[in-house]
Amino acid sequence: MFLHLALLLGAVMAAASALAQDAPQRAPFITTPDEVVVEMLKLAGAGPEDYVIDLGSGDGRIVITAAQRFGARGLGVDLDEKLVDLSRENARRAGLAERAEFRVQDALNTDLSRAGVVTIYLLPQLIGRLQPRVLDEMRPGARVVTHAFYMQSWKPDEVRKVRLAQRHAGQGDESTIYLWIVPAKARGEWRARLPALGELNLRIHQNFQEIEIESSGDGGGFRVEKATLRGDAITWSGTLERAGRRLEQRFSGRVHPERIEGELTIAGQDSARLVATRAR
Repeated sequence: MFLHLALLLGAVMAAASALAQDAPQRAPFITTPDEVVVEMLKLAGAGPEDYVIDLGSGDGRIVITAAQRFGARGLGVDLDEKLVDLSRENARRAGLAERAEFRVQDALNTDLSRAGVVTIYLLPQLIGRLQPRVLDEMRPGARVVTHAFYMQSWKPDEVRKVRLAQRHAGQGDESTIYLWIVPAKARGEWRARLPALGELNLRIHQNFQEIEIESSGDGGGFRVEKATLRGDAITWSGTLERAGRRLEQRFSGRVHPERIEGELTIAGQDSARLVATRAR
């Protein structure tokens, strides 16, 4: 009998655990201080051309501020129907109902592909689950700003501390916000041909926005010493050996899915269009 009861209890607990894992996770509702809202949107560089998505939008203040002060359009999603109703009413009162939309929706199931800016004030485990979708769905150059919590394995592009005019419930007198710029997918092997260099092979190693570039090919004296990637903008600097001389070379361009193109400048004077196509 005791064995049967133990087995039954174990089955009930396992089922409850499975249901808890499958159910949407609800973070406690703590408002973002108004000065933090403004700094988040400033840090993201939000503007009239942006569509802002706020995940866990609470009373709607981030999306409404994005529309009111920065000229953006936006969407706020939250699991709490009462908060979504409140957000819609706040937007209506501000005369922004057409620019600030709110839905009862799980942040983890929200399509991020349209967003130029995503703002997040959620628990760390939810942010961790959102990170792969940010990288897969958002376009290169789109920005993500989080408040208080951050993506563990992805180094932020910028961190800013905001001193509050007065203590805020659950926050104290200071908040920290984090910015990430979604990087283009540059990892792989690329091939280019330049009249002065012949065939040039580039191998790009990538860890989020941090890249290193190895080069080989006919232009054997071509070396990349420092490279940066910010969204789809790629730059590098290094040296080039030509006629026994070592010259400085710099490149500035854009990463596209199947090509990298931009201007290669040699010794600060000669410039040539460089187009590298993805080999793999």
